[in-house]
Amino acid sequence: MNRIDRLTAIIIFLQGRKFVTVDELSDRYGLSARTVYRDLAALQEAGVPIGSEPGKGYFIVRGYHLPPVMLNRDEASALLAGERLMQKWNHTKISRAFLSALEKIRSVLPADDREYVETLDKSIQAFHHTNEHQPRPDDQIFVWMQNAIFKKEVIEICYESPYKRDKITRQVEPLGLLLKDDHWYLAGWCRLRKDYRMFRLDRFHDFKFSGEKLPDPPVHSLKEFHDSNKDNEKELTQVTIWFAEKMVRYIGDSKYHHGWAWEEEVKDGLNVTFLTAHPEYLVRWVLMWGKDVRVLKPASMQERVKELAQELFEHYK
Repeated sequence: MNRIDRLTAIIIFLQGRKFVTVDELSDRYGLSARTVYRDLAALQEAGVPIGSEPGKGYFIVRGYHLPPVMLNRDEASALLAGERLMQKWNHTKISRAFLSALEKIRSVLPADDREYVETLDKSIQAFHHTNEHQPRPDDQIFVWMQNAIFKKEVIEICYESPYKRDKITRQVEPLGLLLKDDHWYLAGWCRLRKDYRMFRLDRFHDFKFSGEKLPDPPVHSLKEFHDSNKDNEKELTQVTIWFAEKMVRYIGDSKYHHGWAWEEEVKDGLNVTFLTAHPEYLVRWVLMWGKDVRVLKPASMQERVKELAQELFEHYK
C-alpha cells in the first residue's frame, strides 16, 4: 500500500470509529508508532480535522466526511466470499442484513465490475455440515447481544449447562462476541460464578435486559477476559502422541479440535503435541485409532489409555 492509499485508509478507519489509538493504527497497517504519528500530522496539515483526547485516542471532528468511496473489484469479491461464509447462519437476522448490504454494494458497482461479481456469484458455493441434533440459536439473539454490548447494561439469561443439561438463570455483564469452532459465544462477567465466562449462543433459552447500567469505565473488560484466558493456558495438559505414517492423512483437521500445538515428523510417523484442558476427551479420541497411535507422554495419560482399553476388553470378551 502506497502512502496516499494508506492516508485515505486511515481517514476511513477514523471516520468509522469514535476513538482510535496509535497502537490500533500501528497493528492494522503494520507501521511503527513513529510513522503513525507522522501520517496523522500530515493529514492534519492537509486540513483533515483530526483531534485527540488523552487516554482515549484520535478522532475526526463530527461533520467531516470523505466523498463516497467506491469499492474496487477485489473488495467486492471479498465481500461476496464473506457472504458465502455467512450462509452457515443464514437463518439469523444478521446474515439477512449482510446479504441486504451486499446487494446495495453490488448495485453501485461499475458495469464491468458488476458483471465480474455476478459471474463469481454463480461459481462460488459453500457446503456447511448441519447437525440436526444441535440446537439452533434464536433468530434475533446475535443482534440483541450486539445491542446489549452497546447499551452497557447487565443482562439476565437462562442458560443450559453443556455438561449437566440443566438450565441456570444468571446475571451477566456482556463484554463481546467471539467466534470459536463454528459457534458464536458471548464473553462476559458472570455474577453467579464471580468470574469471566463464555456462553454459547445456541444454549440460551431466554435473555432480557435487567435495567441495571454498567459503570463507565466498566469494572470488567474484554481485555481482562482475554488476559484471564491466557493465564488459564498455564493449566493445560501437554500430551504428545505418535501416529503411524499410514494414519497421518486421516487425522485431518480433527487434531485442531483437541488442542493441537505442534508436530514433528519422525522416521515411522508423526509426533503430535496437544495442549488440552480436557485430557479425558483426548484419551477417548486416541482409542479410535487403535494400534496405529501411541501416547508418548505423560505417563498418567498412558495409564488412562490402558484402563479404558482394559474396560473395552472386559466388555467384549
